Amino acid sequence: MRPDKPHRRRRAADIVQMPWQQLVNPLPPTPLISEDEVEAIHRAALQLLETVGVRCAFGEARALLAHAGASVDEADQRIRIGRDIVEEALKTVRAEIRLTPRNPERAVRLGGRHLTTAAVLGPPNCTDLVRGRRSGSLADLGELLKLTQAFNIVQMNGWPVEPLDVEVRFRHLAATRAMLTLTDKVPYVFCQSRQRIEDVLTMCAIARGETLEEFGDRPGVFSIINTNTPLTYDVPMTVGVMDMARHGQPVLLTPFIMAGASTPATIAGAMALNTAEVLFGVVLSQLVRPGAPVLYGCAAMNVDMKTGAPAYGLADMQRCTLIGGQMARRYRMPMRSSNFSSANIPDFASGYESANACFAAAAAGAHLLMHAAGWVEGGLCTSYEKFVLDCEIVQSLAQTLVPPRIDADTLALTEIAEVGPGGHFFGTPRTISTFETAFYRPLVSATQNYGAWLEAGGKSAAERATAIWQEALNHYAEPDIDPSTVEALDAFVARRTEQGGAPLD
Repeated sequence: MRPDKPHRRRRAADIVQMPWQQLVNPLPPTPLISEDEVEAIHRAALQLLETVGVRCAFGEARALLAHAGASVDEADQRIRIGRDIVEEALKTVRAEIRLTPRNPERAVRLGGRHLTTAAVLGPPNCTDLVRGRRSGSLADLGELLKLTQAFNIVQMNGWPVEPLDVEVRFRHLAATRAMLTLTDKVPYVFCQSRQRIEDVLTMCAIARGETLEEFGDRPGVFSIINTNTPLTYDVPMTVGVMDMARHGQPVLLTPFIMAGASTPATIAGAMALNTAEVLFGVVLSQLVRPGAPVLYGCAAMNVDMKTGAPAYGLADMQRCTLIGGQMARRYRMPMRSSNFSSANIPDFASGYESANACFAAAAAGAHLLMHAAGWVEGGLCTSYEKFVLDCEIVQSLAQTLVPPRIDADTLALTEIAEVGPGGHFFGTPRTISTFETAFYRPLVSATQNYGAWLEAGGKSAAERATAIWQEALNHYAEPDIDPSTVEALDAFVARRTEQGGAPLD
């Protein structure tokens, strides 16, 4: 939908937001380094895989790679992969992926010029200005899933807070049921055990009215694989790569890169390790199922050399993002980036760090913006206010990426001539008829002068965001779902609960 397309007038209580749409990035990706330097990182990654190798704790993966011709040292679980194996695997990776949730109208594309967003994922805590900071609960998860559904600019689910009041072996069942009933957007799968993956994929298949086998023919979920940099794949992450590939579902291969801590204190060394660990996952996934969907994940950053803390959302992370985009294009893989911030509260720093991260992702040509809404405390907490403020940032980015229409009508030469020198356009027919739709209307930002702002309560952006998330929850509408589907989900949850759930590996 173009921003100048007429639509109904909004009521004063309505939350101002853009319509649901697949975002398109028309900007040419920004290369930060030369093509020769891209190749230097590629060759370095291949050398690391060939000579240093990757320690992989999962015996089934070691056996599979040994069968493919890799050198496996069982004594220290080290796998060395030749570049011929890597190049063969890269032949079958997919340049574009379509994910279809239970509501096909919420399908998204990852690849090409498309940009998709997903909510914050994984924090154990949450906070808001009304109730304060707390450990995550199933009730909090439900509220944050409702916000995910309510805001159109958040296009896929994350796992916005851990429901710590639910026992671990049953947590995935309760959380997935909430995700599938409170939203109709693409669900997320945590790869923490083989049984847990199968349970969640089965529930997602039920939601689409399919068997697990049928579900594998049409991707409909996603998961993140975080390697243990440097050069280590643990059991849950390796199982995640293999089982998601086996079921035809995409993984975001994302090394845990902190330059100066988990990598050398250079951007080049960090990106060489990032690339090597991604390529190891690519090989593993393609050996399990050629054509299995994978993304080049880049969440690389430096550490603060004084404190050792990750420098989320700061300048060197943006440099890694731009280089990550170049590496992903080198391999014809969709790219995952992130809306990261180091800030502990939704303040000015959180805003500029997130804005920098989001615009760097667009400049890099990223196809998926993870943690698009809600991230604070370096990912240890989800903020309700930051969720709304991030929606403003990402909506602004989305609007920026829409080319304006340039034609005889929009050039408006007749209108300019009628007003003439020294006039104004406040009262022209066009201005009156399009005053709500001509330009971007902010979700949170205030354009009032100081006096009007003071009369309206003198609230900060975070305080205004509080009113918006409260409004969103008050007017939340549960998406349509067939009652028989809910019954089938409940029956599955009850059966798996009776069977003991799924302990973590």
